[in-house]
Amino acid sequence: MTTAAAPATVVLIHGAWHGPWCFNKVTAGLEARGVPVVCVDRRRPAGPNGEIWGADDADENERMTREQIADVEGPIVMLGHSFGGQALTVAPLGDDRVKHLVYLTAMLPDAEGAYPPVLIPPHLLEALDFHDDGSSTVKAEVLRQTFYHQCSDEDFQFAQESLVPDNAHQINPWTPKGLAYKEKPATYVVCTDDQALTAEGQRIMAKECSQVVEWATDHSPFFSNPQLLIDLLDRLAQEHAAQV
Repeated sequence: MTTAAAPATVVLIHGAWHGPWCFNKVTAGLEARGVPVVCVDRRRPAGPNGEIWGADDADENERMTREQIADVEGPIVMLGHSFGGQALTVAPLGDDRVKHLVYLTAMLPDAEGAYPPVLIPPHLLEALDFHDDGSSTVKAEVLRQTFYHQCSDEDFQFAQESLVPDNAHQINPWTPKGLAYKEKPATYVVCTDDQALTAEGQRIMAKECSQVVEWATDHSPFFSNPQLLIDLLDRLAQEHAAQV
């Protein structure tokens, strides 16, 4: 006879310029329901004077993700937001603990490492500043409309103060060593009011996943509607709970 044990651990991977802080509301909501959470930190000292930057190298992101979940015991539900989808596609390869993937308006590369041409709206590239020190940032005057236009003033201010530069971030093809979404069940969350990644491009990538849901949110539902994420991840964590 088996009885349900603890729910699966939820692993969250943030996108470009962000950090684990963006999942604060989701983490608190899941932990209140007894769901353990690990937030992968894709940032590290990288600037000329040791400033904290986000990493955009595919191999480094895979390594960082694997290292930071190495001690997790039992089943895992893993989510990647935006650029975090790159690590989500390769870090779970060969890891039997990872039971389900969630792409939250995330980059989902094909076998050649490419993305749909319609995914990146022209205004997003125009919103980025590329600096001589090798970093990239988002222009302050378009930051809210691009990422947080459904978010509260308080959440937007917190995000604005918490963002860090990324390495000069380019959406270039890369060749993944494998595609985890071909090996494991995966859910794609299309955010239809996203101003950073087009809904059309998200839907094209979502065809690769076994499940698709659509939310009428901006690029940052972890702030604008965290309950949607809490409910989805809690359900998946319970579905993949360890059995004893």
